Formats: sequence, structure tokens, C-alpha cells
Amino acid sequence: MYQQIYSAYCRLSNGDTAALKRCNLGSLSINPSYYRVLKLTGLPDTPQVQRILFLLVGVQVAITDDSVPLADALHHAGVTEAHIVQIVRSGDNGLTYFKRQLIRCRNVQLESLGSLAQYWGENARRGLLKDFILSEGTALNNQAEQL
Repeated sequence: MYQQIYSAYCRLSNGDTAALKRCNLGSLSINPSYYRVLKLTGLPDTPQVQRILFLLVGVQVAITDDSVPLADALHHAGVTEAHIVQIVRSGDNGLTYFKRQLIRCRNVQLESLGSLAQYWGENARRGLLKDFILSEGTALNNQAEQL
């Protein structure tokens, strides 16, 4: 499903992608570009699809072998633990703040981002914090190796 949404988003015109970039999660469902994505994918209009598309817009997603898991991408972008804690504590409203942090990331793995958006809730937010903390050492080691 994530690949379908991403492919449909990539096929949109420049005007449609710009319109989606200006949307927040609440106004996404009244944007014609959102329905064009639904038409291209054949997916139903659900909150899960809205969240996935909302997070994909403006984020540099990679579907190749050099893509990095979400937690590692956040580390490479300089997102701090305090930012992640704030996202976790913000509840459902934290999705907008989370997107602000995601825009800083590069080569984010589509599957890890899509599954987090699809199942966004208390468990997914806690899982994000857990993955971020547990991947901290490996992300720093990878950065040191690249230098």
C-alpha cells in the first residue's frame, strides 16, 4: 500500500504536489489532489491513507537498497531525543510536529515511514521512541565510519 501511495504521489503534476505540500492533516481531505491519489491507487478514503500521504509529502523517501530506517534517518538529520519525546507526548497532534522533523531527513525507508503513519497511535509513538533510543549507537557509529 505504501508503494502505491508513493507512486501515485510521484505521478501527480507539480501543481497537485504543491497543493498537497500546503495542506495540514485536517485540510487534506478537502484537497482535490488527495482524491487524485485515491483515484490512481484505488484505495479507500481512510484516516490511515491520509496519514501516510501527509507524511510522504515533502519527505525524501528512498525505495532503493541505500535507504535507511526511520530512526537512523532521524539521527542523521540531527533530531534530538527531546524532539522525539515531545512527539510521543503530543498524542495525535504530534503528527504535524513529526512531519517537521521528517522534512530534515534524507533517504528514509518507505516501509518504516509508511507503517508508522498507518498505525499512528500510542503504541506506534512509543515504538518510535524505543527505536530511536536503541538505534542511537549504531547511527553514531555509521556516521563515524563515513567520516
